[in-house]
Amino acid sequence: MNELAHVIVVEDEEDLAFLLRQNLETQGYRVTTCGTLAAARAALESPPSPALLLLDVNLPDGSGFDFLGEQRRAQVWTPAVFLTARSAQSDRLLGFAVGGDDYVVKPFSMAELLARVSAIVRRSQQQGRSLEARFQTFWVDFERYVLHREGLEPAPLTYLESELLRYLIERPGEPVDRNTLLNEVWGYDRFPTTRTVDTHVLNLRKKLEEDPKQPRHLVTVHGQGYKFVP
Repeated sequence: MNELAHVIVVEDEEDLAFLLRQNLETQGYRVTTCGTLAAARAALESPPSPALLLLDVNLPDGSGFDFLGEQRRAQVWTPAVFLTARSAQSDRLLGFAVGGDDYVVKPFSMAELLARVSAIVRRSQQQGRSLEARFQTFWVDFERYVLHREGLEPAPLTYLESELLRYLIERPGEPVDRNTLLNEVWGYDRFPTTRTVDTHVLNLRKKLEEDPKQPRHLVTVHGQGYKFVP
């Protein structure tokens, strides 16, 4: 599966960039390394289209947060994983808010990172699943990662927000616990905490719900997890 998958690594620390490239190529990925955001822009605009972006935050010519926000506003939906030493919760939340699909803090386990990369690439390459869902005044375009709501501007979704919403929509009214969501949506069940799910649900509610503090569609099932109510 991975031999055709192109991963762009944006990392200015040369030793780490080399290590990432070496490990990813061992797993069968095609890898482009970039030491600046300018190089990353050029790589994103050149074929082949990447399956994943691994993105540092503090780079010589700017912020990875700003860069990804810019890409999302330009409707570039390549899944993105932040790799950064910035471990504060506010930074994590900002990473997800600007469109990141995952957030890995340095120093990290290479095995953990490769598991996360594999899960995201595998799920993004899956074929034959529904491309859209409609309910009440909403329409979700899973192909372009966009949520449409009547009377409002379209809201872009990250890859994992889209997959999380798809998983819950396909099981209307069924409570799904957080560990199941981690395993089925993220594709791994032992590296992140269940707080990862909570953060993504919170972001989805801001885009989906009329009143995110009193959700009608992404409902918490206390002691279990979440369920989707059409």
